[in-house]
Amino acid sequence: VTVTPLGEGGTATTLGFDMLHAVPKQSAPDWIKTSRLSTGEPTGYVEVDKHTMQHVRYPNVFALGDAGSTPNSKTGAAIRKQAPVVVENIEAHLKGRPLIASYDGYASCPIVTSTHDMLLAEFDYDFNLKPSFPGLNPTIPHRPYWYLKKYGLPFMYWNGMLKGIA
Repeated sequence: VTVTPLGEGGTATTLGFDMLHAVPKQSAPDWIKTSRLSTGEPTGYVEVDKHTMQHVRYPNVFALGDAGSTPNSKTGAAIRKQAPVVVENIEAHLKGRPLIASYDGYASCPIVTSTHDMLLAEFDYDFNLKPSFPGLNPTIPHRPYWYLKKYGLPFMYWNGMLKGIA
């Protein structure tokens, strides 16, 4: 593959690889990018406090997931942990109370390492491990993680998260 620089001063480089994981550019939808809610950066996410999920200029606005400017992975696992923080903090804001719920940056990245093993990289903003399954060392691949990715996570996504119950 040839990597071509977009900025000035770089040179094109050809790299060999055994596996290529290409990730598309991520950004907020255009209607958010062009609004006053945006960070003003090219990605245009809604500018929120990374812990309270409250907009930094408009206190009655909260954002999470793919629209929020939190500096972590935009994953379903992250949204699952952000949602209760947003709910609690909206309620506190509406009642004039301080926002005490805090999102720690939790993200979960399943990394398949073989046909039947996987790592489940779970961590917070400070890259501290945040394992969900006691007894399984999260730094080595495990078959139960693979089964979780193959069967458990799709079930939880379609039957729980999208219905707001997981």
